[in-house]
Amino acid sequence: MIIKVLGASGSEVPGHYCPAFTVDGKILLDAGTICISLNITEESNIRYILLTHAHFDHIKGIPFLLDNLVVRETGSTVTVMSGQEVIDDLKQNIFNDRIWPDFTRIPTPDAPVLRFGIVRPGDEETIDGYRITAERVSHTVPSYGYILEKEGGKTIAYSGDTGPTDLFWKKVDTRNVNCLIVETSFPNRMEEIALQSGHLTPSLLAKEIAKMKTPPPRIYLIHAKPQHQQEIEKEIPALGREDIRFLTKGEILKI
Repeated sequence: MIIKVLGASGSEVPGHYCPAFTVDGKILLDAGTICISLNITEESNIRYILLTHAHFDHIKGIPFLLDNLVVRETGSTVTVMSGQEVIDDLKQNIFNDRIWPDFTRIPTPDAPVLRFGIVRPGDEETIDGYRITAERVSHTVPSYGYILEKEGGKTIAYSGDTGPTDLFWKKVDTRNVNCLIVETSFPNRMEEIALQSGHLTPSLLAKEIAKMKTPPPRIYLIHAKPQHQQEIEKEIPALGREDIRFLTKGEILKI
């Protein structure tokens, strides 16, 4: 399983892109960054997008990807998958023929560039040789974490924005997860705002990891606010684990 980091930051400033990760070139985990990080062929290879939630920094690459695919007449269809509430938000607030065209009818209703798929917490679904399990996490809007298992291969767990949560870690603990990608947005001194906004600090992350009997052997961090990343990175060693580090834009992981 090969993961390419298109973006891994908690905001956009020069050199920092919003979260998005390709899996084997055809599945996206979140979609904060797409077209400014992929070439034409790579864009055309995307078949599925698994969204954690509908906040703008996790979805904003989708409209331009769809527009590019239609203009280039690729004939591609991208299936955007998430919980019912997240899909409803996209339909009502983005692809509503006001903010952006309803690409579920373009180029034709019978062969659109965009389809939606609903995932249900706790259920397993198979897409294109991958087994997907979604579970709710704690954020200010309906949000999900995913466990993605390649048939006959490796398993990763991914959570976008989340504060302290429980169900997702219980699910991760039941699977042989090879690596975890999880957010850490604020330094420890900003714990109050982290909790209010549904995010983690290094000390809060340590408590989340402790909820798992057998944490994944590799833990990658994302979504640091760029203004605080250096401060957060200095606090990570205090967790006493050598298997934790931040991901960077353009990095490629082989799981």
